[in-house]
This record gives sequence, C-alpha cells and structure tokens, in this order.
Amino acid sequence: MRQQPFLLILFIACGFLVVGCEKEQPPAPSVSSKTSAKPPVASVGAPKVEEEQSAPAETKFVYQIEGRRDPFVPLVATKRTAEFFENPLEAFDVQQFMVKAVIVGMGETKAMVISPDGSAYILKVGMRLGKANGVIKEVNRERIVVEEQYQDITGKVRKNIQELKVPVREGV
Repeated sequence: MRQQPFLLILFIACGFLVVGCEKEQPPAPSVSSKTSAKPPVASVGAPKVEEEQSAPAETKFVYQIEGRRDPFVPLVATKRTAEFFENPLEAFDVQQFMVKAVIVGMGETKAMVISPDGSAYILKVGMRLGKANGVIKEVNRERIVVEEQYQDITGKVRKNIQELKVPVREGV
C-alpha cells in the first residue's frame, strides 16, 4: 500500500520529464532582401525602378527630466554653507570667527565677531555658535568661552571648551 503513492508520484514526474524534453522546432528561415537575387536589368531605354525597403523603426530612449531629480547630485549634502543653516553662526567652526569688540556694561556683556564670509554678529551668553552645536557660556573682557558637546566613537558624550581671545589693543 505504501508503494502506490510513491509509484504515482514517480509516474507523474516521468511524465513531466517526457513533456519537457520534447524537441523544439527551429524558427523558419526568414527571407531577407539581402539574400534574394537581384532583379533582371531592364533594357537600356527603360527607366530603372528601385524598390524601397522599409527598415524596422528603431525606438530611441529619451530621458524625461521633468519631475525627476538630477542623478549626478549627491543625496547627502557634503559641503555645508551659510545658506544651508537656519542660523548662519552654525555654518563655521568656532575658531574661524574673529573677535572685533566686547561691549561691557549696560546690563549683559556682549561681543562682536566677524564670520569667515565677512558678516558681523553680536553674541551673548546662551547663543549657539559653531558646527558642533556649541553654546556660549561666558563673555568677558578677555575671552568668549564656547562649550561644544559631541559623541565619540564609544558613544560617550564629551564636552569641548573653545575660547576666542579678545585681541589686545595697545595704547588704550
């Protein structure tokens, strides 16, 4: 009894093999104009009639740019510029800013800095400065202290203190 299902499966598998092994007929040779014999030449006085042969139309691919992004523009912006940021003070490193003046008195101490692109900004404590999300912690007559936080390879959050020194003016 156990042999009957086995034999049935074997018989069906052999049937599929026989059907799958049938020899396919090669395609019929097509008659092309290049292999056909030339028509006989007409008499000298009669005009020559040429038969025009129609070649199969080639389809050319045309790239439609509308509605698609440029494939040569990178997906991730590699170069960050001042126009990319909402706050232009975060477009440059802290050390690229030049301190021009410190305003002492009248409440809160402030500092004027010049960015690498030539723009001037007034800074106070608590503002963001630099690419590494630095926060201004202190502004005094000698320096501006910026604290940057970053995550190292091990995953620990590290703090980096950057200082911008106020230039020493002679004779004042």
